[in-house]
Amino acid sequence: MEWFEIITQLRDMIGRALWFDHTVYNTAIMDDRTRLVSTMVVFLAGVSLLLGQCFALFLVAASPAGFVLGLIFSGFSLTLRLGLWMICSVFFASLLFGVVTTPWNFMSVIFVATAPLVFGFLAVLPSIGVVILYILYAWTCLTMMYGLFYGAQVPFLPGAVCMLSGWIAVSLLERLFFTRSKTAKSGGFLFASRQLSRFTSDQVLEFVKQKVRRR
Repeated sequence: MEWFEIITQLRDMIGRALWFDHTVYNTAIMDDRTRLVSTMVVFLAGVSLLLGQCFALFLVAASPAGFVLGLIFSGFSLTLRLGLWMICSVFFASLLFGVVTTPWNFMSVIFVATAPLVFGFLAVLPSIGVVILYILYAWTCLTMMYGLFYGAQVPFLPGAVCMLSGWIAVSLLERLFFTRSKTAKSGGFLFASRQLSRFTSDQVLEFVKQKVRRR
């Protein structure tokens, strides 16, 4: 029964986020189960995004089990990156403005705001898939700003400065550690979900040519 209630809350949370219901971002009423459900939202978003770009896993010749593992990794990856973003943003809020707060509820706000990306699997559609993906990203940016600045009552200018600083810090960390990772360059699932899925059509074609030459 509890899992049924969690799934129901998950569906309700996604629907309310999509329609810009400010109450879903109210940090004052967030409890442990709400934070769990918000984490499920961003995890599904990560899985759906890679599913929409599943050519990436096909190109690295993923087995059925590997395909599933790649999707799971994508869900965890998006969750971790956004969580780190919030931790860094809260750190800069303390450093720059003296605002000391815990990052957990703000993580939940950002996690809930990724609700449009749950439909990232639609990117697999021919011709219009890329357009749909751009629309979903734009929708997600709007829900994030709405959730933080209206739903969570974060002051706009300080909040924007801290969020931008946090994003820059996470990007630098990712560039420092990920781009130097041998696993990221090996052509495996990490490569597929974090690099190959971002390639343009010309880059994908070049990658395929290289794979054929190696065989």
